[in-house]
Amino acid sequence: MIKKLRKVDNMTILCITQSSEILSQIEDLKAKELRKAESFELELLDNKVDLVVIDYQIKGVKDILDQIRLAKPLLPKVVIMQDLEEKYILSCINSGVYSIVKYPIVFDQLKASVVMAINQSKRVDKICLDQDIYFDAYRERFYDKFGEITFTKFEFQLLKLLLDNYDKVVPYEDIKKHVWKEKKMSVFTMRNVVNKIRNKTYYNIIKNISSAGYQIDRPR
Repeated sequence: MIKKLRKVDNMTILCITQSSEILSQIEDLKAKELRKAESFELELLDNKVDLVVIDYQIKGVKDILDQIRLAKPLLPKVVIMQDLEEKYILSCINSGVYSIVKYPIVFDQLKASVVMAINQSKRVDKICLDQDIYFDAYRERFYDKFGEITFTKFEFQLLKLLLDNYDKVVPYEDIKKHVWKEKKMSVFTMRNVVNKIRNKTYYNIIKNISSAGYQIDRPR
């Protein structure tokens, strides 16, 4: 049960649109911080973003929604859509969209959708691993019985990627793409990061699936 409503004026919203009209409506929500983008890059999704509002008219929108789902599966997404065809609605559902707002926008409906999204999204869930280690999905932090575990940027992103895909093996190429973002890296570098994570947690937290990729120890 939610005891206290999360309000828009405490949230950071990322709005992806090329429409000044849509942007104006999002500005009227008066979020704590509004980030504006006419196209999408993974770098926009830092830990401060609480909600993504995306214009369905943006080129490559399905791929963008899937990238966001993979990188930040718990991040709520609201889509602004003109054509409410079943195939588009189904595509949004499969991409983890929380709600769809019909264009032209009725402001009260937009506000209600945004408030529902940020309050219904997972925000205090603990994903537990062995050795009393858990991930706080709202704070996006890893903890053990002594407190927060400090990871470097690459360590955190690798561990989080594996956790988001705990039920499957994540190929080496996918890790390279989403953690190193196409920057130069070697197999030795990836192994070194994995070993550092193991040293800070426990050895079997990451399993190497030979010639395939890595998989995280199954959450409890």
